[in-house]
Amino acid sequence: MREVFGVPTGTLLVILAVALVLSLVVLGILALRNRILLKLAVRNAGRRRGRTALIVVGLMLGTAIIAAALVTGDTMNNTIRSTAVDALGRTDETVAPKGAVDDIPGALGSATGTGWLAASTVDRVDAALRGSGLTDGVTGAIVDQVALQAPGTRQSEPSVVLFAADPARMDGFSPIVGSTGQKLSLGELRPDEIYLNTKAAKKLRISAGDKVVVYAGKSAPRPSSVRDVVSFEGAGTADAAMLVPLATAQQLFGHPGEIRAVLVSNRGGATSGAELSNQVVTRLDPLAGRLGLEVKAVKQDAIDAADEMGAAFIAFFTTFGMFSIAAGILLIFLIFVMLAAERRGELGIARAIGTRRSHLVEMFTFEGAAYDLLAAAVGALLGAAFAFGMVLVMAQAFGAADADEGLQIEFAVSWRSLVIAFAIGLLLTLLVVAISAWRVSVMTIAAAIRGLPEPTQPRRRRWLVRGLVGLAVGLLLMFVGMSGNSATPFDLGIAVALMSLVPLLRLAGVPERIAFTTCGLAVVVFLMLPWRWQEVVFGQLSGDFSTWIVAGLLIVIGTVWVIVFNADLLLGAVMRVFGRIKSLAPVLRMSMAYPLRARFRTGTTLAMFTLVVFTLVTGSAANGSFVHAIGVDDFGGGFQVRAGTVGAAPIENMAGALRTAPGIRSSDIRYVGSQSVLAVEAKQLGTGRGYETYLVRGLDPSFLEHTTFGFGQIARGYGSAREVWDALRTHPGLAVVDSTIVPRRDNFNFGAAPDFVLSGFYYEEGRLDPIPVRVLDKQTGRTTKLTVIGILKDTAPVEMLGITTSEQTLSAAFPGRTDPTIHYFGLASGVDADAMAAKLESAFLPNGLDAQSIQQVVDDTIAANMTFNRLIQGFMSLGLLVGVAALGVISARAVVERRQQIGVMRAIGFRRGMVQAAFLLESSFVALTAILVGTVLGLMLAWNIIDDQRQQPSWAGMSLYVPWLNLVVIFLTVYAVALLATLVPAIRASRIRPAEALRYQ
Repeated sequence: MREVFGVPTGTLLVILAVALVLSLVVLGILALRNRILLKLAVRNAGRRRGRTALIVVGLMLGTAIIAAALVTGDTMNNTIRSTAVDALGRTDETVAPKGAVDDIPGALGSATGTGWLAASTVDRVDAALRGSGLTDGVTGAIVDQVALQAPGTRQSEPSVVLFAADPARMDGFSPIVGSTGQKLSLGELRPDEIYLNTKAAKKLRISAGDKVVVYAGKSAPRPSSVRDVVSFEGAGTADAAMLVPLATAQQLFGHPGEIRAVLVSNRGGATSGAELSNQVVTRLDPLAGRLGLEVKAVKQDAIDAADEMGAAFIAFFTTFGMFSIAAGILLIFLIFVMLAAERRGELGIARAIGTRRSHLVEMFTFEGAAYDLLAAAVGALLGAAFAFGMVLVMAQAFGAADADEGLQIEFAVSWRSLVIAFAIGLLLTLLVVAISAWRVSVMTIAAAIRGLPEPTQPRRRRWLVRGLVGLAVGLLLMFVGMSGNSATPFDLGIAVALMSLVPLLRLAGVPERIAFTTCGLAVVVFLMLPWRWQEVVFGQLSGDFSTWIVAGLLIVIGTVWVIVFNADLLLGAVMRVFGRIKSLAPVLRMSMAYPLRARFRTGTTLAMFTLVVFTLVTGSAANGSFVHAIGVDDFGGGFQVRAGTVGAAPIENMAGALRTAPGIRSSDIRYVGSQSVLAVEAKQLGTGRGYETYLVRGLDPSFLEHTTFGFGQIARGYGSAREVWDALRTHPGLAVVDSTIVPRRDNFNFGAAPDFVLSGFYYEEGRLDPIPVRVLDKQTGRTTKLTVIGILKDTAPVEMLGITTSEQTLSAAFPGRTDPTIHYFGLASGVDADAMAAKLESAFLPNGLDAQSIQQVVDDTIAANMTFNRLIQGFMSLGLLVGVAALGVISARAVVERRQQIGVMRAIGFRRGMVQAAFLLESSFVALTAILVGTVLGLMLAWNIIDDQRQQPSWAGMSLYVPWLNLVVIFLTVYAVALLATLVPAIRASRIRPAEALRYQ
């Protein structure tokens, strides 16, 4: 990947390396100056190996989460790159007619009228590059779609990519490798022979020597024999392909002496050659301009797309992992605070004999660095291993049951990602360790030596300063948010201002419980209010994922305040319910007393657990709700089957063709709508921006009459979606667009926006003024003006991306370029959509028609999204291990800290089982409270998200969907692991003998 977190990878590595070296140099200098402190720190780290292992596990989780996100990005980057290499092989650039784009988004259709060029163009391109030393191969080629039928196995494949090139010019391109490993040449094929790649042969269930029938364009079927099943990268697809010599393809398509494009292979490897693309394009542009052609750096474009996808996945997973990382930071802080508490007497004596506070800070930092170096290394490797498991799930989500179809996920990990994760984890932990070391160094020597609590001192001036400064910062953030219409600083400012009232209320004599409870509740209530209520008071504010992260952290902090400062009331309620059970009452009281006394530890652990549970529930419920809001009508637009043909054999009148199609009853299909698609350049008029690449689609009158695709926004003057579609049908020059190109006030997208975008309004605003755009066909140079009067819903499928107008408008503007290749079918009642799709494929095999049931498409989409949703749940569940580790640390510390207390309990009649139960109930109190509170808060925020989205027409019918089964399984598993982590310390505590414990100092 070229970028991580929006920063170039090389730059980020340099920054992290400098920061890491400086940190280690500072630590090294301090260690040389204070070798005794270094020895003490190393000795402490090795004294209790079990405790050290537990600390390392806790510290490494943050690094593991970062590493998992980065390695997942590596995997997606590598997957898309490898797919591009499989499709392009050693082809780095193409020279073709302008606008000759046939890689239309979605699973349907192809562009028509993409044009042919004279085969002599190859010699002119070769001459332009000769002597440059930039390339090692130039050939003319035909890359198009054909349909194949295997009579022997009665199998057919409607969409196979035909690759044809000049056998004499294949040097420098990918080799053709036969089934036995030998290199083959296209020149070895006779006119009636073809090569098939492995995927095509597998789909047709044939092998070398078998017969096939080739349907290419409008020519007659051509019987052929499979000479061999080969491996070849560069056929223009990573899927099924057929290879023939250029002369055979020219005869097959009826274009002797013509080619589709000139392919150029750069010097270097399959991916390194793309680095020369800019120089090659610069050298070829003058020639292409004279010939009316264009040069495209197809390999470089594919690599850039892979980098964008990898960066999007990193951003996605790091965003969802942010709460777990925050919980990991709290765990680090808690660990070192508890280490200090364990050694408080020792530290007090050290201070008494002359050790300064700075020495204590250094000693703890040395010890933390020792743990940290090991934890960061292990965490980076653990993250890579966890990412491998995530890749298996993603392969199930994005791939297909047939390994030859779909996007095939391939695990990959780069050393850069591991180094970045290691460096970030190490630096982050060192920073938190240094801060926690400074905090624990603050102590009263006498109280520390005697094991007494720190004496409370009036800090009225400090409270006043903190309150006023916090209030000023909060108000400033609110002003920044309001002036910039940004929700994140505004929400943060409100919360900071409310929290800053605590010290001011304490100065005014308000009891601690009331001050913290009131301010905590105020924060939670404000941030949990429906967003439309906030907008009534404060106006429209834009939000993104940072708003969710900030709000989540603040909500959890406010909730923990309320719980911790009112835990005695919670204890009273529990005792009233379960206290009547005599055998349980003393255990319950003891298990609740310790968490209430150690507020900081309990609150920190509770915050860790609650943060992750809150994120898990919010993400799962919100994602699940969006997925389940998609229905058949959203994808089908009033049709039940959709199909696409190859560009070389379009069906201009599908309704007429159906009347004579074999095996299809005309009464089974009530209506059919057709669609053409063309790659164009487009720009919004009146903005000053230039043309950008996009698509334009043309819908025939039947499609416009019967479609029910809905709109998220329509222009003033139109009252409904039906009025918009009717206007397109009756008034040439009108158009609608998809929602990916429109500006939004709230941005919750990770992927890059298309090059062509609209501006001057927000999608959330409802009605819009008609938007003028101009569309340019680069191949013919013709332009047309369109007026956008509607924006499709977010639920519209990929196959509706583009600027959509009537076929009448499109064919008049760009004659000969807009034959329909996409068709939608409305079936009669009771007709099975899957069966009809199969009949259509059989009837129109010569046209390469590939049909799909809309219901099956929706089912596959929901299944893939739910699999991905479970992946997110698994990734966020990794953060729950932070809470489990915290419970283990607290329990282990409690055994040491409460040794005498345990001895007293055993002396007055507590049995071993009661001591174990007390420890397990302590962990249960934290874990179950966090699960309950986090679930409630998560569902409330998810409902807010759904409620906000329901205000938009795209999601008006959406309801809250909660994957209870998945969440219950996750929570029960984590709860069981939490109890298991507490069990060992509990057993050790129960084995303490009263006499030994009471003598313990």
